[in-house]
Amino acid sequence: MYLPFNPRKLFSVTVLCLLPTLLMACGGGSDDALDHVKPTGAPLANVWFADSESYHPLDRLKSNGAFFASGERDPGPVNPAYSAGDPSQSKWAINASAASEPAGHALTYKMQIDPSSNVSTAAVNAMRANLRIGPDNGLVTQVCKGFPDCYDNETAATQEFKVTVTAQVQGGSNMLSRSFLLMVRGN
Repeated sequence: MYLPFNPRKLFSVTVLCLLPTLLMACGGGSDDALDHVKPTGAPLANVWFADSESYHPLDRLKSNGAFFASGERDPGPVNPAYSAGDPSQSKWAINASAASEPAGHALTYKMQIDPSSNVSTAAVNAMRANLRIGPDNGLVTQVCKGFPDCYDNETAATQEFKVTVTAQVQGGSNMLSRSFLLMVRGN
């Protein structure tokens, strides 16, 4: 049986068969372009706070849970949104930022708050309502409008919250999750 040779049909079939292969070989817009970029960072330190009976944001304490002496300055980072005339923003910030490896890639951040010890579901929800993380800078701060919105440890025991911060390469899939304890002294 004789089949006539049709170069036009042969070219069409060849292109249709090779097109998917060529796109995969060239990357074809794959999301894997940033898979070699990874967020990196040191472990996060635990932090201590005292409440102000729900009237103002929490007061940061020393790393051993003691109050700063009169005139002694808190050496930690300052909340960029803090203003002495706006009592709704904490003065303190917790730096949970990471870096990208290789350097120069943007990261995004998210945060999760869970109970660690001596914490009720209501307390966790109240803390979740107060703490914020800068999605582009990794700074954890507190925002509240005063009584009764600001977090208040209503118990005599120290409350411990496990805060997990996740940094992710923007446009990529690699993540770095680190946790620290946020402890609020009992009344």
